[in-house]
Amino acid sequence: MRKFYKLFSAVLGGAMILSLSACGINFDQGGTSTGGRNPYDVADSLGQVDFGDSEAKWLAQINGSEESGKDTFTLATNRALVSSVAVVSTFERAGSSGGSLFGDDQDKITSMGSGIFYSVDREAGDAYVITNYHVVFSSSSKGNETIPHISDDITLYLYGGVITGREIKATFLGGSMNHDIAVLQIENSDILKDSSALAVVPGNSDTVTVGERVFAVGNPDGEGFSVSTGIISVDAEYVDIMSADNSKTVSMLEMRTDTPINHGNSGGGLYAEDGRLLGIVNARSERSGVVNFGYAIPVNLALAVAQNIIDNSGSNDSKGALCAMLGITVQVTDSKGVYDEETGKAYIMQTLTVKEVTIGGAAFGKLREGDVIYSIQVSGREPVVITRMYLLTIELLKVRKGDTVTIVLSRGEETLTFEISYEKNSDFTVNN
Repeated sequence: MRKFYKLFSAVLGGAMILSLSACGINFDQGGTSTGGRNPYDVADSLGQVDFGDSEAKWLAQINGSEESGKDTFTLATNRALVSSVAVVSTFERAGSSGGSLFGDDQDKITSMGSGIFYSVDREAGDAYVITNYHVVFSSSSKGNETIPHISDDITLYLYGGVITGREIKATFLGGSMNHDIAVLQIENSDILKDSSALAVVPGNSDTVTVGERVFAVGNPDGEGFSVSTGIISVDAEYVDIMSADNSKTVSMLEMRTDTPINHGNSGGGLYAEDGRLLGIVNARSERSGVVNFGYAIPVNLALAVAQNIIDNSGSNDSKGALCAMLGITVQVTDSKGVYDEETGKAYIMQTLTVKEVTIGGAAFGKLREGDVIYSIQVSGREPVVITRMYLLTIELLKVRKGDTVTIVLSRGEETLTFEISYEKNSDFTVNN
């Protein structure tokens, strides 16, 4: 029986200023940059920086860590940190007369989450950031002028730069509530230009093995960057989750992990041991008696949705993902576990069968009830053998107008091949 879960992110009424005290000195981490020289600049003026040394090289020298000797896992977590952002979304409550961002009034709602750099052009100060839809959405807010309930005040912070004066403004490019993915855009940011930010290195969530070591990077409880570690508990499962607007339950494809996941981790990355991105963290179980159930959207699905949004952002007023329609209903008619003694890997193999074909749909006259789908190939891409149900959804998200989809299927004892062309806007449905 499926269980129901809720999406989560840290939602606060105002900003948190953290003060620390040690040896009679008070430290306030909420200060504003004065624009003065940083320690590297001072060292350079004193002639203590070798010619051509970067800030990172200089820091490695003075910290005695040029030869770190750290294991691959430790170094992977450090790279992941500079591929991450803390996301602060501020909403004006519906019916509000306005108010200060950090004010004591109740006119503002602040959601704190996480995100990852999908692509970065530091020279231009441009980037795309992926986060969760529910991090930038609030059903009780007015939302921006284009998309209701989406924040019109999204601020990002880089690793080591969670301080007033180092915030980066981002805009909402598009998103899919049904997949809980949103894409944010940064343009011409001087802070990004002067940063060490890197795009994530995507892994392959289809090759994830139950039991493999993973780590999560996020902004738990809105208190800054943090890393937690665990294993993959379930490589892929559909989980019924309450949508961001609390209006319906959505069946979402998720990886389950026992990595500690907290409010504010939403939108952050779940990484393999080598630092490759495996998923986007978005939920956890909060049922009484259930512990260490965290969930992440598999990277193959998350990036397919994100790239779809980017590619269609200029021609899609709804700002959602455009999914190619086949016009069929499918069901899993067989599923079994297969163990490879040579590699020690356990697999799941499903049989995906056509249950119904919609009259007039893209597959009408070609596919039939009872057909078993073997593979799908989108123009210019390698064919994908459908051994799991979710693989079909991912490939249909990669279809663009003008593409041809080739489907190989089994019909009784025959193996048949059909081509379906996607030439019209009506061949796609908005998934938002």
